[in-house]
Amino acid sequence: MNGASSVKILKKQEPTHLPTDQAHGFIKLLYWTIPPVILSAFTALFYYPSLNYSFQFDDVANIQRFFYIRFLTFTEAFFSGTRWISYWLSAVNYRQGMFQPYYYRLFNISFHIATGILVFYFIFLALNRLKNDSFFKRYNFAIACCTAALFLLHPVQTQTISYVIQGRLEGLAGLLITAMSICFLLIIRTQTFVIKTLLTLLLFVLSFFACGTKEIFIVAPFLLLLIDWFFVAHGDLKKLKNNWYLHLGVTFIVFGIFMYFHKPTFFTNLLGLKLEARNNIGNVLTEDPTQKIYPLHFFISQFKVILHYIFMFFWPFNISVEYDWKLVTHFFAIDCIFPLFALIFLSLVMALLLRRNKTNMIAFGALWFAIAIAPRSSIIPSSELLADYKTYLASIGLLFIIASGLVKLFQEITPHLITLIPIMGHAQAQYLFIFMFSIPLGFLTYERNKIWRSSEEFWSNIIENAPGKARAYNNLGVALSEKGKLQESIPLYKKAIAMDKNYPDPYNNLAVAYSMTGKLNLAIETMKQAIRINPHYPEGYNNLASFYIQQKEYDKAEKVLSVAIQMRPHYGKAFYNLGKIASERGKPELALEYYKTACTKGDLDTLPGFQIYANAAINLKKYDDAIFAIKKMLNFDPNSLDYIQKLATALYLNNNYEEARVYYERVVQRIPTNGTIWYNLGECYFNLHQPEKALTCYQQAQKNNLGIPQVELRVIACLGQTDQTGEAKERLEKFINNESVPETMKQLAKVSLAKLTGELKPQTEKTS
Repeated sequence: MNGASSVKILKKQEPTHLPTDQAHGFIKLLYWTIPPVILSAFTALFYYPSLNYSFQFDDVANIQRFFYIRFLTFTEAFFSGTRWISYWLSAVNYRQGMFQPYYYRLFNISFHIATGILVFYFIFLALNRLKNDSFFKRYNFAIACCTAALFLLHPVQTQTISYVIQGRLEGLAGLLITAMSICFLLIIRTQTFVIKTLLTLLLFVLSFFACGTKEIFIVAPFLLLLIDWFFVAHGDLKKLKNNWYLHLGVTFIVFGIFMYFHKPTFFTNLLGLKLEARNNIGNVLTEDPTQKIYPLHFFISQFKVILHYIFMFFWPFNISVEYDWKLVTHFFAIDCIFPLFALIFLSLVMALLLRRNKTNMIAFGALWFAIAIAPRSSIIPSSELLADYKTYLASIGLLFIIASGLVKLFQEITPHLITLIPIMGHAQAQYLFIFMFSIPLGFLTYERNKIWRSSEEFWSNIIENAPGKARAYNNLGVALSEKGKLQESIPLYKKAIAMDKNYPDPYNNLAVAYSMTGKLNLAIETMKQAIRINPHYPEGYNNLASFYIQQKEYDKAEKVLSVAIQMRPHYGKAFYNLGKIASERGKPELALEYYKTACTKGDLDTLPGFQIYANAAINLKKYDDAIFAIKKMLNFDPNSLDYIQKLATALYLNNNYEEARVYYERVVQRIPTNGTIWYNLGECYFNLHQPEKALTCYQQAQKNNLGIPQVELRVIACLGQTDQTGEAKERLEKFINNESVPETMKQLAKVSLAKLTGELKPQTEKTS
């Protein structure tokens, strides 16, 4: 009797979602802000260690090897393609820190957190519009919290966030489409004409910018129709027509821009099943590497992929960046027909749910997933059979279903927990469960994210999960070679070649490994094989030229380098090799021009590239070039004393005394015991006609055991210029009588002594 009474009391105290309208505004604000803030903090915490992880996979090609990232402006990028925002953002990150991964990854994590917050508000606003007092409406706040937690911290999402280029393609598309969804709901909710008009304009602006993320934006009009049907029209076709102008506007923008870039022929080819794709090198999906990938063959191969996408959100322990899956061989193959039956069963369940209730929330989540995944898993063939990052936008639907199930579970558990902890309310218990659930989920994300730390970990993990990928073995070999583990990398290149003889990269890398172990003839033959497979391969020609240079066959090297540069006009390494040839042939001026081109017009604008350029310029006393190159070196390492000192010396030798002084002072502030730097700083002041400051510097040089005769002569000269002629004369006489002083220096001292009463104009001597 007491137990039944206790349970009844608990149910009476059970909250619905937010505090009532009579509640204090501040309490409402806390309910709206605290859960997203806590989830955002958790996400930032668990992703924080990955901020400095190196670039991997296609990030290298799309960021580090994307030459125009250096110059691209918003105006140049604007509306230049369906992915223009991504490339512009990468250019922004380049200007922040060149190729340091930190800023690129920081942007991606920020976008992800922003999307997670929007998912929270979207789910809450949508469920709050439900007419019936169902479980979903009563627990809208808890379901929104749980969905956002799953979205932000699920390990599957690491592939989108840590795969930098996909974070700003898939990630930004997800962010903007989620923002469009919230905007649509707010338009319906507001009654004020001005606000409704402004929100409508915002919806159209978001639609426009979404079209600059990735082609997945094509699903946006369908997702808005889905939202309208379930949360606005409530399953009433007549009410669905009320917002026709919003749907028409978004559809016109999205399909208009898509057709502008892809032309109407895309849709005619799509519907006519004429689209086709080719295998990526090192990633063969067909039995025959030369076989094309056709729409229907790709479509029936997607049944197993869709099941995998669904399953991995429930069991995220078998995920990988790559899978060595291949296209199904035919319709009645086991890996086609069984997944098809499973999908048909799931579709029938969804149809049954909709038949019973036109606005069933589980069906909403399933339809969101199906619509968002459709462009990837239908009749549009691709050279990638599956990639987990493609589920980023679609995951909102699946995670909503999972979150609803978890909240239902929490609903059953919390009365027992409250019995154990009487001071805890029903709502507090549920939110505690959600946040406690987020912590282990976050640790799974943290652990999964570790594979992005280094190339060796990244490709080792892929081989572990996808041992049938030739490019995984090749790229792991590259990672090991970069660490000097050549003997370990060579077998990996050979395995990649054995798996795919039409794959040129392992031939190229094997040739480089041979050259580094002294097998030049074997390296040349192997590289020629790579070029035969892919004659449009500038890296192959450049590497072949490097081998010829080692054999001093300069004419052959120049010939193949010209081919490499013709293919890639900004190929910095090829210009460097031309400079090396010119240097070997005793043409330092020509070599300098090639090094300069490599760094200023090519993509060798790296620290090693500018070091080579600077050294060549200093050797030729081309100080303007040296100054430019050393300043670029300082951009990479602003605190390098060596670079600061080199720059100061180049400036001094170029008669830029004032600027040289600034850099010498930076050096002596950090190493005040270096007599040579004090002397050079004194020389700057001396040539700037500031004898008092010069005298102090020369005295510091002497104090720090710089005992060369020039220092004493400079001290005497400064004494003479500061009206201390008595001491100057005394020190000159002592200097002349010093037997250790060279005769030439004594002669200079005698001239100075003779002129002591007149103007002192000794010849400047420069010491670096």
